[in-house]
Amino acid sequence: MGDSTTPKKNKGFRRFEFKLRFGFQQHMAMLFSALVLVTGLTLALAGYRMVAETVISANDKLVHQVTEKVMAQAVHGARRPVQLFVDTMAKGALIEAHTLDERLAYLRPIRAILDAYPLVDSIVFGYDNGDFLEARLLSANANPNCPEAPDESALAVFSIEADKNGKRTGECLFFDDELRLLLRSSRTANYDPRTRPWYREAMQTDGLILTQPYSHPSSGQTITAFARKNHDGNAAVGIITNLSQLSDMLARNLPSKASHLVLLRSDGTLVAADDGIVVREKSGAVRPRTSDDLPAVIKRGMEAYQIGLRGKGIDINDGQRDWTLTLEESGAGDDINSVMLLAIPKDETLANAVIFLRHTILIMAGILILSIPLVWIVAKRVSSPLRMLTDKVQRIQQFCFEERGHPIDSGIEEIQALADGIDRMRDNTAKFLAITQAISVERNFDVLLESVLNKILEVTDVDGGTLALLSNNGGLLKDSRVCWIKEREMQCAPVSHEELESTLPIGEALLNGTAVRTAIERANRNGAADFLTPGFADAHIARIDAICIPLRDRMGERLGVLALFKAVRPGGAGLQAQQVSFIEAAASTAAIALENQSLIEAQRELRDALIHILAGAIDAKSPDTGGHCQRVPVLFQMLLHAACDTREGPLKDFTLNEDGWEEAKLAGWLHDCGKITTPEYVMDKATKLETLYDRIHEVRTRFEVLKRDAEIASLRALLDGADAADEQRKLNEALRALDDDFAFVAACNAGGESMSDTAVERLAAIGGRTWLRTLDKQLGVSRAERARMDRTTAPALPVLESLLMDCPEHIVERGEKDFIPTGGDQRFTIKTPSALYNRGELYNLRIQRGTLTEEERYKINDHITQTILMLEQLPLPRHLRNVPDIAASHHETMDGKGYPRGLKREDMSWSARMMAIADIFEALTASDRPYKSSKTLSEALKIMDGFKARNHIDPDLYELFLQSDIPQRYAAQHLPPEQNDLHESTASAAPERSAA
Repeated sequence: MGDSTTPKKNKGFRRFEFKLRFGFQQHMAMLFSALVLVTGLTLALAGYRMVAETVISANDKLVHQVTEKVMAQAVHGARRPVQLFVDTMAKGALIEAHTLDERLAYLRPIRAILDAYPLVDSIVFGYDNGDFLEARLLSANANPNCPEAPDESALAVFSIEADKNGKRTGECLFFDDELRLLLRSSRTANYDPRTRPWYREAMQTDGLILTQPYSHPSSGQTITAFARKNHDGNAAVGIITNLSQLSDMLARNLPSKASHLVLLRSDGTLVAADDGIVVREKSGAVRPRTSDDLPAVIKRGMEAYQIGLRGKGIDINDGQRDWTLTLEESGAGDDINSVMLLAIPKDETLANAVIFLRHTILIMAGILILSIPLVWIVAKRVSSPLRMLTDKVQRIQQFCFEERGHPIDSGIEEIQALADGIDRMRDNTAKFLAITQAISVERNFDVLLESVLNKILEVTDVDGGTLALLSNNGGLLKDSRVCWIKEREMQCAPVSHEELESTLPIGEALLNGTAVRTAIERANRNGAADFLTPGFADAHIARIDAICIPLRDRMGERLGVLALFKAVRPGGAGLQAQQVSFIEAAASTAAIALENQSLIEAQRELRDALIHILAGAIDAKSPDTGGHCQRVPVLFQMLLHAACDTREGPLKDFTLNEDGWEEAKLAGWLHDCGKITTPEYVMDKATKLETLYDRIHEVRTRFEVLKRDAEIASLRALLDGADAADEQRKLNEALRALDDDFAFVAACNAGGESMSDTAVERLAAIGGRTWLRTLDKQLGVSRAERARMDRTTAPALPVLESLLMDCPEHIVERGEKDFIPTGGDQRFTIKTPSALYNRGELYNLRIQRGTLTEEERYKINDHITQTILMLEQLPLPRHLRNVPDIAASHHETMDGKGYPRGLKREDMSWSARMMAIADIFEALTASDRPYKSSKTLSEALKIMDGFKARNHIDPDLYELFLQSDIPQRYAAQHLPPEQNDLHESTASAAPERSAA
């Protein structure tokens, strides 16, 4: 059994339908079971209906009998005689008797009434003076007012009399069956009939009354009373009915256990019920039941009565079960009307029918259980081939194409045809996947061609073939290889494009653009090229069937041709129609794969070309560093090859696959791509005051002004009468001093390895000299510089200014875009200066080493941060994911003091550490740096020895760098001969490197 979810379109969204699926064997078993069930249930239901009708008819008779019996006993058989007795007594002499003796004279009719009607509990008489008489049979109930009755007592009489003084005296009298007095005893007369419901209600009406149920004051039993007053209205007679006995009578007449039988008054007051008329509270107290205590079906029945329903067979539901009701009125013809309510659950009414149905179902289940194994066995034999087919299909779904088990041999024609079709589908799918796998795993385009051809020959059951592609201009076929299968081995040989194009079917297929099928007979081999000769090596081969299929890309453009050959013996089968269809499909698959590989190769070439353009643009941006981005990859590749070739030391296991070489090549070319964001005047800053131009010229102009000022002062002194010789001497000294100071400033501007404290002090002294400016310096400047000048208030002209100045407008603030994205990346450890640039003249001239300020040095170093950010934004494939780390780690040092991330040796890959060595060596030997002269090989290696000693570069890689003669080999190709001085200094440099 299985399940599936089937998507269905419905008004713009998808709905899933859940379906259960079963096997053929289960379907057969379920079908047979369904037939048996339908047949059995039909018979069972028919029998059930017949039995139910019989039971219902019998039940109607039973209900009629119960109704008649209850009405006869509880209403007509007791109520009417009691009513007559009460009427008689109310009019007779007994009610007029004034003494106990007079009243005892009527014991026999009283005894007769008590004997005749078991439901009568007692007969009572009450008088307006408080006299009272009660008669009760002791055989049924003890008299609660006279509990000490002798053993032979049959009748107990309780009497209360009042004397002339109003004193009331009570007595208990006990009589035997012959109404002989057995015992007479006094009792407390604490009972007053005038307070009892039967007396009070009787005195308030002229006719017969029936009281509401109430508790007996002595026994506590629930009772009701028929009562009537006499004509004079000074006495009343009543018959007390024990409702518990009436309820017991109802319980004895129940037609079923779950039925309900109650007597109620027409106002809904409960008179008697089969399950009792009292309720015991949680406190232990007992109270009469009310209509609220009745079952829900009785309440629903009274509601039906109130709306006028009468009779038998009333259907009703109480919320849990279905019932049949009978509602009967007493029909006494007076105001005291009783209602009998009988409720019978339908399920009990039909119990016998249900039993019949259950037995029928059991018999049917037995038949089903006995017959299912036989059906199961038969279905199993029929469904066995289907299970085998299902297993085959599942293995195909799991891409498992090996044949397992015995071949399917079914006697059912359709199943056998399906099995054969699935076998063919499996074989063809396996062949297609084999071709696809061969195509997908091979990335070398030239190897791919032969691999695709070999796989097609293997899966198409042919003997030979060739796969040739057109050249880029689409005109001629490229040279290819033709392969033949000999003794289950593939033998391939090169074939020229001239031979391919001269072969008739191949040339025709290319010319017409359609598939060509032909047969080349051994006796007539016209148009057959020499590469077909191996097909006729066997003397029994009569002909070669050839099919040539042009290969086209998605746009319909020709890619080449696939030619397959099958050697046919006399009488043997050549290429079959379905085999040709498979070959054509395989050719389409091969064409798509070859096109994809061709496109991938073209994309790779385009990517490399763009990278080379970018690297060339970076080098071209700065003529003074031109070639750096192209020379570092050369050194990097040389070191990678050396690492792959070594078989000892920590790099003995280092190797790179094709993806690794591609990754290294891209990293080498892109290692300085961030330099495209570095301004040229910072990258090429040759002097300390250089920006877009060298500001030493402004300083020179100021010195010229000071020299003119000195000459003017000297001339003015002469006009004032000063000594000419003395003034000339002073002027010459002033001019020499100014020339000397400017020469010092110019020397400071040139930069160098270091600057002494004395030089810094002299520079400050020279800069402190003043000159007079009379022109507004805000005129003619850019908007950005004008904004910087507006930070301070311009002094009034003319103004004396320092010879060398650090002005507020020299500070270029760092904008939001000048910070690392996201406000700072925690990966980078470079400290960011507060200002973007500081162009102060003294600030720049005081640079201790080189020509770069702290801000400019940060800008130079920031190129590596930008390299990381730029490369991380590239959608690099998985096998190139390490390009950013390799390319952007060449300024890290092994001790963790490098930048931009402060990586240590263990945090860097071998390739990243190699990139650092290549970058340093190229920078030291480069002859195009404006701020330094190039180093000879010995000088460069001496500096790198120091880097190794200070743990700036990897020592193992540096030793490999030297042992592989990379410096000499690189110098021979990329450095002027005069820089390669290792033949002179190797002897002296080697010990230093070794010691280092």
